[in-house]
Amino acid sequence: MMRAFFCLPSDKRLSDELYAISADLRTRINTRVSWVTKRNFHVTIRFLGEINPMLTIDLERMARRIVAEIPPFDIEIDRLGAFPHPARARVIWAGGKAPAGFTELVSKVNEGLSELGFPKDRTDPIAHITLGRVKGRPDPALSRILTELDDAVNYPLHVNRLILMESTLTPRGAVYNPLFTLRLTGGKDVSV
Repeated sequence: MMRAFFCLPSDKRLSDELYAISADLRTRINTRVSWVTKRNFHVTIRFLGEINPMLTIDLERMARRIVAEIPPFDIEIDRLGAFPHPARARVIWAGGKAPAGFTELVSKVNEGLSELGFPKDRTDPIAHITLGRVKGRPDPALSRILTELDDAVNYPLHVNRLILMESTLTPRGAVYNPLFTLRLTGGKDVSV
């Protein structure tokens, strides 16, 4: 068995900017947070949990059909937030309004996964990149801190690839390994 998820990779410039914001947050937030490393920044499409490695064959076949229908799109990463909200934060993120391409991609992935026997996803898609996971009591000043740094985030992420990622948990954090990468082509050749 292996842990896996579908995601959209961050590009180098956005990762650099988000890492700088994350470093600034580390100095301001007074709580224990497990910060995501720069190389692990991504937009999650769907977390699959533990799967049989043989299932990747069916997942790739499904994903090839989907990427052939959806052209590349941009996500404006233009705000900071926390889930479920700053007063009870468990996740600190950077994100933006989900464009039509994103919601269509999430919908098609969820439909395909449902056909493969995965349970339906009960959450509405939110285009975001996790910066850190709060491990202690949230800092009461988190809302103010996120508001103060909100103007620092303003970058369009050009999305042109869908990745099935394996996640291996280690004492030093998650290690990600791409199982396959497919280009969003909207009707063109789907090879990488």
